[in-house]
Formats: sequence, C-alpha cells, structure tokens
Amino acid sequence: MQLYLMQHGEATSKDINPQRPLTENGIRDIKKIGAFLKQAHININIILHSGKKRAQETASILANILSPDRPPIQKEGLAPNDPIDNIYRELLERDKDMMIVGHLPHLAKLASKLLLDTEDKHIIAFKPGSVLLLEKTPDYCEAAWFIVPELF
Repeated sequence: MQLYLMQHGEATSKDINPQRPLTENGIRDIKKIGAFLKQAHININIILHSGKKRAQETASILANILSPDRPPIQKEGLAPNDPIDNIYRELLERDKDMMIVGHLPHLAKLASKLLLDTEDKHIIAFKPGSVLLLEKTPDYCEAAWFIVPELF
C-alpha cells in the first residue's frame, strides 16, 4: 500500500478569517502538486481530510485533478491535536492506496509512528502543501519520497 500524507495548503490567518480557507498562493501550490501527481500517474483510491476548511479545500482540489469521480471523505480524528492511535490502527489494516490531508502536529506524529514506531521523534519537516509518500509492507513503513510546492 502507498500512503500519501499531505499537509493542507497555505491558509489565511485566524485574524483574517476564523475558518482559515486556502490563500490564492495555497490554491496555486495545491494545483501544482496535483499536476505533478497526475503526471506521475499516481492513483489514489481514497482521499481523507479532517473537515477543517483548509484541509477540505486541499482535498477537493486534489480529488478534482486526480480522481474526479471519487470525492474526498471527511474523517474524524484528523484534526491538528487529535490523538493518532485510531487512524494509526486503521492504516495498519488497510491495503489500498490512500491520501490523508491533515495538519500539524497530527501529521508529524503519524509519520513518526509509522516510520519509527514512536510519535515523539518528528523526522519529517512538513510545510503547507507538502506530501510524504510512505510505502507500507506487512512489517514496516518506509519513506519513498517527500515533495514541497517550492520544487515546482
């Protein structure tokens, strides 16, 4: 299974809009990442997001580019400060490629748990719009690549 962990795109500050939608730059970055993933023939069966405006918008843009017939799905337990235990256990049981669009510190903890079996050692420097590809085997996960919008 391939698991894509993505931090939502750049969002407006709480002071400007408490719902924190994506900025114009954030939208452009997500479209760039989506174009790269499409060109690389990435096939994602399911895109999950936290339900927060910035994650939902990011997931929707990607779904429209990569799999317009499969809308993204809101999933409980993916908010910035949610514990990772439930999603971690669920991921261990899955065998289909998927993407999680989420937030820090949740994504950093999840990546660390999948790679190092501890959520306390953050080894991935997530940035808005960045994507980490983890390849899951029956025994472990390994990082295949990590991209940030600035590369495009």
